[in-house]
Amino acid sequence: MERFSIWLRRSVFAVLFVALIFTIYRHYFAIDKTQEAVIGEVTPNFRLQTINDGELELKDLRGQAVLINFWGSWCTPCKNEMPAIQNAYEQYKNDGFEVVAVNIYESATTVSTFLQKNNLSIPVVLDKNGEVYNTFNVRYVPTSFFITPDGTLQSSYEGELSKEQLDQWIKEILPN
Repeated sequence: MERFSIWLRRSVFAVLFVALIFTIYRHYFAIDKTQEAVIGEVTPNFRLQTINDGELELKDLRGQAVLINFWGSWCTPCKNEMPAIQNAYEQYKNDGFEVVAVNIYESATTVSTFLQKNNLSIPVVLDKNGEVYNTFNVRYVPTSFFITPDGTLQSSYEGELSKEQLDQWIKEILPN
C-alpha cells in the first residue's frame, strides 16, 4: 500500500510538472503567426484604449498613411523624438497621415502628464499589457512602423527618429 501511495504521488507530480511546462511554453514561446506584424504584409489589427478612455482600432485608419510609434515616458530617445513626431503629425495630417503613439506599460495619468508637460497632441493609446508590443515584435523603444493606406506594413525603424528620416518615410507612404 505504501508503494502505491508513493507511485501515485510521483505520477500526480509528473502530470502537474508536464502541464506547467506546457503552459509556460504556450504563454511565452508559442507565437500565433497569424497575428504577427511582418514587413510587406497587411498589418495586424488591434484595439487599444486612448488616454481619454476612448478606443482606437487600427483598421479604422485604413485609407491613411500611419506611423505607429512604440514609446515610454521614461525613455530618453523617445522623449527626444517626440517633437519631431508632433511636427510631422501637424505637417502631414491634412495629407492623409495619422500617428498612433503606443505607450507601453504606463498608466493614463502618467502619459497624460507627460503629454501636457511636453505640449504634445499626437494620438496616444495605452498598451498596458504589452500585447500589441509583442505582436509587433518590438525589442527596443522607440520603435516605429510605417503603414501604407492599404494597410501594408512597409517599413520599421528601431531607435530615435530625426525630422529628416520622418519626412522621408512619411512621403513614401502618403496616399497619392
